[in-house]
Amino acid sequence: MKPAQFRVTYDGPALASHQMDVRELAPALLAVGNALDAATRALYGDRIKAQTTVHASFKSGSFGIDFQLATDWVLKVRDIFASDTATAVVNAAELLGLLGLLTHKGRRGLMQVLKWLRGRAIERVEIEEGKVRLLVEGEAIEIEQAVLELLRDVAVREAIDAMLAPLDAEGVDIFASGDEDGFAVTVTNDERGWFHVPALTDELLLDDVRKMAFSIVSLAFKEDNKWRLYDGAATIHATITDQTFLARVDQNLVSFAKGDVLICMVRVQQWHSPSGARTEYEVVEVLEHRSAARQLRLPGT
Repeated sequence: MKPAQFRVTYDGPALASHQMDVRELAPALLAVGNALDAATRALYGDRIKAQTTVHASFKSGSFGIDFQLATDWVLKVRDIFASDTATAVVNAAELLGLLGLLTHKGRRGLMQVLKWLRGRAIERVEIEEGKVRLLVEGEAIEIEQAVLELLRDVAVREAIDAMLAPLDAEGVDIFASGDEDGFAVTVTNDERGWFHVPALTDELLLDDVRKMAFSIVSLAFKEDNKWRLYDGAATIHATITDQTFLARVDQNLVSFAKGDVLICMVRVQQWHSPSGARTEYEVVEVLEHRSAARQLRLPGT
């Protein structure tokens, strides 16, 4: 595939001498490459390989870096177009356009969409016949399905954030990307916050209420503390929300001994979080408190 060239420029009073601290430059250079790699993985997995090369260039009062991006098909083109992704990237310029680092056919790429959002949370996404509309505070913008995929991809967003990190340094005011014909996008340090990666939220995978039996490991009588219960296989921490049962405990109408068993209705919620799976237990109703057996069971008794 034909390579595409683009220039990333950092500008500001601190760069008037055409110099940039290598501790700021090196991570930014890596972030550009990471953004391109993450974008190809987000759209095509391992089917396309992005190859990025760099050589320094200078403009008055700024520090510019010229990049060249080439994309290689790893599998046959027909296999890619037969995949679930309808908006297949066909060349390097297309990929740069989707990211918004290079103007391509007047499209809105990821960088332009993030500028439009201005840090606002997306209220609704409408997808119809391959067209995507984002709605925010009574405004709407239409984007491509591939740009939506990049907008949602954490690795892409983290790389874009790191690419703009030099704007956090004093005296670096502007980031810009484009080619010899002009800039496709500019970001000022006042706009820097619009490109931070939103905090990931936990996703609820399972919400179920089931009947379970536990032996009591330890009790907690302070507000919001959790009881430690053993289900015969593992010890769990469970919140007790059965107010009738808790009232009886507070009034000393219920006493506990080692080996006691609680038969309960338990709400089990399993979440997918950035750190992995998480399970929460809530005892919504204590059906029976069965004291530990202290007598032999005899026939007929």
